[in-house]
Amino acid sequence: MLQNTIDSIAFNNNLRNVNPKLKVLFAILSLVVCVASQSVVVPLIIALIMIYLTLFKAKVPKKVYLTLLSPAIGFGIFTLIFMAFWYGETPIYSFKIFGFTIGFQKEGLEMGLLVFSRMLGGVTSTLFLALTTPMTELFYILRSLGLPSVVVDIAMMMYRYVFVLLDELVRMQNAQETRLGYKDLKTSYKSLGMLASNLFIRTWERGEQLFITMSSRCYNGELKTLEEIKNPKLIYIIGILLFEAFLLAISYLTGDFKVI
Repeated sequence: MLQNTIDSIAFNNNLRNVNPKLKVLFAILSLVVCVASQSVVVPLIIALIMIYLTLFKAKVPKKVYLTLLSPAIGFGIFTLIFMAFWYGETPIYSFKIFGFTIGFQKEGLEMGLLVFSRMLGGVTSTLFLALTTPMTELFYILRSLGLPSVVVDIAMMMYRYVFVLLDELVRMQNAQETRLGYKDLKTSYKSLGMLASNLFIRTWERGEQLFITMSSRCYNGELKTLEEIKNPKLIYIIGILLFEAFLLAISYLTGDFKVI
């Protein structure tokens, strides 16, 4: 399961021992700067930094990283093309299909590039945090920031049960495939119907078993974390703030930069 792989990477990467509060601060501020930037330059700088830290510092496997990043890149390219076609009034290139003129617009292409760069910077920032910091530490930080315990507990349960659902889905699909449940189109439809009808019931049963297990270990409605995370040194926080201020300055200076 990909979830087990992600958890394993988060617990066994080269940046694992870096204070998670620093990583959260760095990733969140970079994400905010990326979204607020009016220039494609800053989001691309952030994306390159995050990719470098994730692949070459944390030593995250490239195959897993590309598997997680590729859907976002594909969606971003689709958005870029769509906006270039439909937004703007200054054509760069046009052609005719069945008597209709279709072309790339300058304003749409510039807006699409900005959206794509923001998306790339935001996704790489999120992946950096997810692949270098275990979810248990992230939930601890959320609770330490004053978020209500019930909200954090619900988030932890949601995170866990989503993958319980996926795990059960894979188990049922493998069982059907070993019985030639997808040998032709008719059989595939029948197998998918059985999968959809039984998946919720099986997942509910797995959830009940997990709840019984937690109750037998003195679960009283609140999930506890055993490890306490220390606050990072002030010098590191100042360094991150100065770096983000530097990125904001670059964003301001390159606000009029146009690719086209």
